[in-house]
Amino acid sequence: MKTDAGRQPLLARILHMIASLALVVMMLVVVTDVVLRVFFNTPVKGAYDVVEIALLVMVFFGIGPVVARGGEILIDLIDGLVSAAVLRALRLVSAVGTLAVFLFLGWSMVGPARDAYRYGDISLELFLPVWWLWVVAFVGLAGILACTLIALVGALRGSRDDPHDYDEGAL
Repeated sequence: MKTDAGRQPLLARILHMIASLALVVMMLVVVTDVVLRVFFNTPVKGAYDVVEIALLVMVFFGIGPVVARGGEILIDLIDGLVSAAVLRALRLVSAVGTLAVFLFLGWSMVGPARDAYRYGDISLELFLPVWWLWVVAFVGLAGILACTLIALVGALRGSRDDPHDYDEGAL
């Protein structure tokens, strides 16, 4: 798989950095919480909420770069049997399907987000308003949709890299 960061759109690189930072925060909080619990019987206050928020950020900001670079799981059962034109058509169908799935996800998130705002839901330990987590999720989803549109335009132009151009493991 090609991992040349210079070839990634700027948006995908920014989303990737945000998701990576969220992963680091999540790992540090969990390790700190476990160490403090075991050795000092003092858990980190709000660790549950911080991990929950970091996981939300990691997921919603981490999917966009995967879509932008074409890093989805690829099963090439028929690739050797069909023409290049059919493969381009399949890439286009895949890009349109990905866009449809994420648009549906966004549409289905509106109701619960509105309810969280309307009812004043708060987080378990830090008592943060839950509706702002939905705002973060929608910002991440906007990034996913933008990366999906970039992939769709690439599929329409036929400029996407060969999905078979990847390095196998050493096994």
